[in-house]
Parts: sequence; C-alpha cells; structure tokens
Amino acid sequence: MQYEAHICQRKECQEAGCCKENYKNYLSLSSGRLTKERIMLLDAICNLDSHFTPEDLQTALADQGCNMALTTIYRNLPSLENAGIIRRTTFAEEQERGASTYEHIWGKPHHDHLLCQACGRKIEFQYDAIEVLQEEVARQHGFTLLRHHMELVGLCPQCKESAP
Repeated sequence: MQYEAHICQRKECQEAGCCKENYKNYLSLSSGRLTKERIMLLDAICNLDSHFTPEDLQTALADQGCNMALTTIYRNLPSLENAGIIRRTTFAEEQERGASTYEHIWGKPHHDHLLCQACGRKIEFQYDAIEVLQEEVARQHGFTLLRHHMELVGLCPQCKESAP
C-alpha cells in the first residue's frame, strides 16, 4: 500500500476535503510531521465504520499487516483529536466498552448520541434546537463554544418493551 497516496474513501471525507490534508496542515502549524505511522493510523481510522478503541485500531492495523504498538496509537490520538478528525466519545460509552472510545468525525455534520443502557445500542441524531440552546447557554456564561458532545442515556424501544 502506498501510504503517501492515501485518499479517504469515505464520501464525507471527499466532500469536506481529505482528512489527510487537514491533518498535515494541523501538524505543520504545531511543528509536527506527517510520519508513515501517522498516515497508517489515519488510514485505519478512515476505514473503520463505527466507534473504536485504541485496541480496535491496533487490530485493524494488524489486519493490514502493520504491527503498531499500543503506546504509539495512544500517543497519536490527541493530535488527531485536536485536528478535528476524531473525537472522544462520552463517558457512558467508555464505561460500556471499558476503554477510551473514539469516532471519526471529519466531514460529518455534528451529531449527538442516544445510548441504550441495557443493550448498548447507539443512535446518532441531530436536532437543531438543541444546538441553538447550547450556543445560547455558552453565550450567557461568556463562553465561546469550541466543541461539545451530548449523550442521552435511556432504554431503546426493544429493551423498554422487554423490561419488567
């Protein structure tokens, strides 16, 4: 595989501009370098279709024939997060999975999550009125909102139906 020729295959990435270019720009502003390991990590992230843990990334990389140390993965996740390519998910999901959990957000519109406490089902949703209210709360307190995530924890219809 030619890692320097990495082009995101996700439709969202192609529409927003390749996340590799965004990452390269971020790294140049923060005196970082786009190394072979970072490109391989970014490629693995772009190919995952769901929320992931660092261990999931290590497995995906191994499936591609790359044995990357977990410490290397953990060390590079903050820069990918600061570049706006991934975000760490919320506390309840991390409790469910037992590890830091991330999702690839580059090129995707902002969304929040519904999480079923019983089965772990995740539903991504967008609701403009909530976004407006969050901006207003931040403004009233003098904050400039840079990012946020919201998770609503409850029971999905199937679990609610089967609950005693």
